[in-house]
Amino acid sequence: MISTVCLILFIAFMLWMNTSKRIAWKNKSKLWAYLADRKKQSRTIAIVLFLIATACLIYAVGIASGIFTFFVILMCMGCLVVFFFPFSYFGYRVVLGVYLCSFLIEVLIH
Repeated sequence: MISTVCLILFIAFMLWMNTSKRIAWKNKSKLWAYLADRKKQSRTIAIVLFLIATACLIYAVGIASGIFTFFVILMCMGCLVVFFFPFSYFGYRVVLGVYLCSFLIEVLIH
């Protein structure tokens, strides 16, 4: 569940960052360009994803821990995106690969 929440927060942060005019994004895909043009809808989707992630964390670890964990993971995903984004180190295949590995490890450990 935690790895899925991390992926959700990663996508939500990317959606929110995509609406910023200060971010220059080379080779933006059609989907990201479409979402960047519709700022209000992108931010609404991001907020819904933030709320889904928060609800999942509250369900998994409790109210106070879930809210705290939400902010910790959100800051981690934000730092990850802001730090690696300008270098184009990762694409959707790398992100999905890391997610699948994390999810499998999480399932096997649990």
